Amino acid sequence: MIKIFFSVAITAILITSCIKPPEYPIEPFIRFESVNKVNFIKFDPDSLKVDIYFEDGDGDIGGLEIDSLNMFWEDSRVPGYRIGSKIPFVNLEGNHKAISGVIHATRGISTCISATDVDTFHYSIQIRDRAGNWSNIIETPDLYINCD
Repeated sequence: MIKIFFSVAITAILITSCIKPPEYPIEPFIRFESVNKVNFIKFDPDSLKVDIYFEDGDGDIGGLEIDSLNMFWEDSRVPGYRIGSKIPFVNLEGNHKAISGVIHATRGISTCISATDVDTFHYSIQIRDRAGNWSNIIETPDLYINCD
């Protein structure tokens, strides 16, 4: 019995030691995963929750300083105006720096901008790592605010 356990343990160690860690570019990569909902009322007490998959080759996602903004949201109704928010510091464990995961981001819903019954828009989202590398830009699906 001990002999079987020992050979299984040795085999497991050999297999796991042969697994290569992932290799990603040092620029962050993001991909839209999901939103909690797409229909809101103006000044909705429910926030928009967006899940964003990320990869980063050198693992420098998230800010160390309290005031460092590293996630930027652009409302399609106001092109060029970006609102910054903060991704918490990601603590690396082990020898491998390449990381991936899901960011759970929250954004409050504001008011209607257009003079229509329903305001339609989407967010473009981009992140920046601590080295100043920018990710690609992703978009949420269209979001709808009932303006009545």
